[in-house]
Amino acid sequence: MLAPEDRERVYAWIDEHFQEFLDDLVAYARVPTIGAEHRAEREGAEATARLLEKYGMAARTLETDGGPPVVLAESRADPSRPTIALYNHYDVQPVDPLDEWQHDPFDPIVQDGKLFARGVADIKGNTVAQALAAKAIREITGSLPVNLRFFVEGEEEIASPHLLSFAEAHPDLFRADAATIEAGGVDFDGTPQISMGSKGILYVELRVRTADVDQHSSYAAILPNPAWRLVAALQTLRNRRGKILIPGFYENVPTPSEEELSYLRKISFKPQEFRKVYGVTEVLGGRTRLAKLVSLTYNPTCNIDGLYAGYVGEGVKTINPAHARAKVDFRLVPGQRPADVLEKLKVHLAANGFSDVEVVPLGAFEPAATPIGSHIGQTLIRACQEVYGCDPQVMPWLGGSSSTWYFTRVGTPAAIGPGVGYAGSKYHAPNEHIRLEDARRGARAWAAMILLF
Repeated sequence: MLAPEDRERVYAWIDEHFQEFLDDLVAYARVPTIGAEHRAEREGAEATARLLEKYGMAARTLETDGGPPVVLAESRADPSRPTIALYNHYDVQPVDPLDEWQHDPFDPIVQDGKLFARGVADIKGNTVAQALAAKAIREITGSLPVNLRFFVEGEEEIASPHLLSFAEAHPDLFRADAATIEAGGVDFDGTPQISMGSKGILYVELRVRTADVDQHSSYAAILPNPAWRLVAALQTLRNRRGKILIPGFYENVPTPSEEELSYLRKISFKPQEFRKVYGVTEVLGGRTRLAKLVSLTYNPTCNIDGLYAGYVGEGVKTINPAHARAKVDFRLVPGQRPADVLEKLKVHLAANGFSDVEVVPLGAFEPAATPIGSHIGQTLIRACQEVYGCDPQVMPWLGGSSSTWYFTRVGTPAAIGPGVGYAGSKYHAPNEHIRLEDARRGARAWAAMILLF
C-alpha cells in the first residue's frame, strides 16, 4: 500500500489539475443525452470514449441488442492484482419543466461555486472524477495498484432495458473483485455518504380508454370518463397514510438489523432540509428523525410520476376525454422482485373490478445489496475517513435504483461511493448542479478508494 505521504501527493495533484476536471465535465455535459428521448445516444457514447481515452484508458464501444452502445475502458496494471469495475451511465433525465431552469440545461455555467447543467451530478461528473483520480495515481506513482474497468452505458435513466441481454452475452464484463455503482454524494453539511446497494424499481403505465374519440363534455352525464376511472383504480393501490394495498406486496420486505440501525443512528439526517431545497409542504415517515430515515430506507413505494387525460393546454376546452394514462413507479427493497410485483398489481386491479385498466411495463431494476463488512464497503469507509476527516454516513442501500444487481448476480460485491454531488444537487429536477468543492473532494475520495483497496 502506498505510504500516507505519497497518497497526499496524489490528492495534491488532483487539486492542481481540478480545472481540467471542470473543463472536461463542461464539455461532456453539453452533449444532450436524454435517455427517455433516445437523444444523442451515439454522440454520448463517442464523447464518453474520448473522455476516458484522454485520461489514459483504452476505450472501446460495444453494441447492445437494440439499445445505445456500452463504453468499456480499461487500465490493466497487472493480471495478478485485483480488478475494480466502475459503473456509470452517460444518459440523463429529461429537462422539463424547462421554464423552471435558471440557465440552459445543456449550456453549463459556474455560479457561486456551483456548476449547473443536466447530468453533472447524475452522473457524468462522477465518470470524470474517477478518470481524474486514476490519472493522478498514474502520474504520481507510475502505475495503478489495481486493474480498473470503466463500464458506462446509455440508458440507465430508463431502467436499462437492453442491459440484461448484454449482461447474459458478456458476463465476464460484470465480474470483478469489486464494483462501484455510480455514486452518492455528501449531505447538506458535507459529510460523505456511501450505500451498500440500491433499491429496485418497477415502472409501469396504466391506461384506460372508454371511447374512440373525445366527446363534448355535456355527454359526461351519460358517457364514461376515463380520467375518473383511472383515478378510482389508482386509489385502490395505497391508502392515505402511504401503505400499499396490493395483497402480498410486503412479502420478503426486510426489517433493519441492529448493525444497520447502528449506522442509521449515526447519520445526521435533517428532514427539514427537504422543505428548504424542494419547498415541500411536509416530510412524512414518522414523528422522529430516525423513523423518517428508516422509512426512507426500508419502505418500498408506490409513486405516481405523472397523469395525463383530456385537454391540459391554456384556456378552456370542454371535452369528455377518450383515454387517460398514469405513469407509476414502485421502488423495491432487497427481497422483492419487479416481475412478482407486476403480476400482483395486475391481479389486484382485476380483483377490484379494474380489468379494463391496461398495465404496460416500461422498465425495471432488481434491488441488490452487499454486506457493510465486505472489502469494498470497508475500503470506501476508510477512503472517506482519510479524505473527509470523518466517518461516512453508511446506508444499507440507496433510495434510488441502478444496475447494482447486474454485478452482484455474478458474485461481484458492489457499493455506491461518495461521488461529486450533495443532497441538494437537485437530481432529476430543474437546476441540477454540483458544488465544486464537493467535486474536488469526491475525486480525492475515488483516488483514496483505489489506493486503499
